[in-house]
Amino acid sequence: MHLSTFIMDRVDAISTVEDAIKKLLLLDSKDKIWTQEMLLQVSDEAIKLLDCDTKEELENFPLATVHLCKKVLNQMPRYPSVLLLVCQDSEQNKPDIHFFYCDEVEADIVHSDIDSAMGDSTIPTHGKKTRPQTLKMNQERMKRQRETIIPQNTPIGPAPGVKGRVAAMDVRDIQRRNSDQDTESHEKLAQRIEKDVQILNCGLDDIEIFVARLRKASEAFAQLDMRNKSRKTKKRGPAEGMLTLRAKLPSQVEFIDCLQKLKLSFNLLAKLKRHIQNPSAAELIHFLFGPLELILQTCGSAELAQSVLAPHLSRDAVEFLRGHLSPKETTIFELLGDGWTRPRCDWPKEQCAPLYIPKFLNGWEPPTELFRTSPWETEGPLPPMTSGRRSEEIFGQPSYHAANGSTPGHKYVKTRYRFVARNSNELSVMEGEVLEVLEDDKEWWKLRNSRGQVGYLSYNILDAVQPGDLHGHIDQPFSQPFKGTSPSGSLARGEKDMRSHQMDEVNEELLKRITTSKAQPPPRNFHVERPPGGVCPPISYDSTPAQVATWLRAKNFTKPTVECLGILTGAQLFSLNKDELKAVCGEEGSRVYSQITVQKSMLEKSRGDSELQEIMKRRQERINSSTK
Repeated sequence: MHLSTFIMDRVDAISTVEDAIKKLLLLDSKDKIWTQEMLLQVSDEAIKLLDCDTKEELENFPLATVHLCKKVLNQMPRYPSVLLLVCQDSEQNKPDIHFFYCDEVEADIVHSDIDSAMGDSTIPTHGKKTRPQTLKMNQERMKRQRETIIPQNTPIGPAPGVKGRVAAMDVRDIQRRNSDQDTESHEKLAQRIEKDVQILNCGLDDIEIFVARLRKASEAFAQLDMRNKSRKTKKRGPAEGMLTLRAKLPSQVEFIDCLQKLKLSFNLLAKLKRHIQNPSAAELIHFLFGPLELILQTCGSAELAQSVLAPHLSRDAVEFLRGHLSPKETTIFELLGDGWTRPRCDWPKEQCAPLYIPKFLNGWEPPTELFRTSPWETEGPLPPMTSGRRSEEIFGQPSYHAANGSTPGHKYVKTRYRFVARNSNELSVMEGEVLEVLEDDKEWWKLRNSRGQVGYLSYNILDAVQPGDLHGHIDQPFSQPFKGTSPSGSLARGEKDMRSHQMDEVNEELLKRITTSKAQPPPRNFHVERPPGGVCPPISYDSTPAQVATWLRAKNFTKPTVECLGILTGAQLFSLNKDELKAVCGEEGSRVYSQITVQKSMLEKSRGDSELQEIMKRRQERINSSTK
């Protein structure tokens, strides 16, 4: 494996071979070494590097250009057997120092072979060669090593060791959380959580390896591009073959595999959100959007990601993502399309993707049953909700309602003032509205109103409501005691007649008010809000992102909208249609689109006025010149 290549240059603080070794050790300590597999072949004339798959020659170092061959043993835990080559041809001003990790054949064996080949290259044609004898000794040594190696059986079942990335909570914490609601034994629950955590860790490791490959390819491509620009001839320079191999992007199959493991990780984080900590599930969501954004940037569009359906996201995963994403992450998430934003339960059965079983790079194969029974593979559409069942699901079982309309074991809050949702994650509420708390472990609480709508609100606009204060706050259909169904149906008919009578009264009242308003139109006192600081500066196609952000703030758009759209230029903002703006900004996107349309009309009018003024000016000049 090729580890790294340095140029011996004082500018980079590498004046000697020892300096290069120190820099390699430093990179290894920071986990900044990205390996590239290749074959090293030694002949009597040169050292060749070959592509493992195609056997294409990447580099050819004639033995005359190899000034030093050295072994670096047991200085790095992960790479105990390292070979070092110092090469410089006649066209190079400064030598290159190449480091290779010798995996299958030890570095000292390769070193002795290269050393003997270099020695034989300086001996006259009819002189005695030492390399044949060296090769024979090396073969015997390798044979003895193979005989002493005891073959290891491939482990079946438990996952191999992975980096300590995510850990499950202590079993006692799980017992405390589930003692009243989980029927399965604590041991089985702990085992199931531990297995899910192992799958999550393996997925995160594979994602990290893929991202490292992308970054390695990006750096190699930048170096290669720099060399190509400074090169005066078409001849390939030294070490460019290795850079070309490093700059090669992963295949489309590998991109899809990483995207599928990202979706699997989102599902597992939603499933384990109450069972993992340090880091928490929400923190890992933000971490995973870094690799996701890098993949989209590398692909140049979201088209490939949009084509990835398996695995579907569970309903819980979609809700968890929408409740914790930042405005920028929400924009990325919405760009991914229905394959990511629609849970499995919203897909028709015939359009659902097949069962997804991941293949991890470390070779571990989890039991298939874990995936077959997972929520993202088994969720179906929700059954239709009847009025009785709706009241049960919104404010608990009807038979358990207390006399004051509250439900024991439920937590309620009251809003301090009116709030209008800015996107599909938030919940629109009226001042003084009573809401049921579903989740309250973050700054934004997950709440449900009496109409069954679920969304998020900031905790700082909420006040706690005591059970004794709930009387009269909760809507009447959910605060009344449960009434059984009359066998004769007389109760249902009575309720129907009463509702009809109420509707007639409402219609009469509306008709009366309409007639009165036509006879005596009310005074209309309109108040036009003006932006603070005078007239709002207009934007144009040439506006910078800073000017766009200033314009959005002057138009009193919300902070998330300013953050999402304030990174665009004027031309980019004008290119968005209404649906795209609503996908990014929620319901506020319609108002943004209206303001953009006004700005476009103003620009066209000003352009037309300026053209007319220019024509009139030229005509006036002609008249003036003709009169002289």
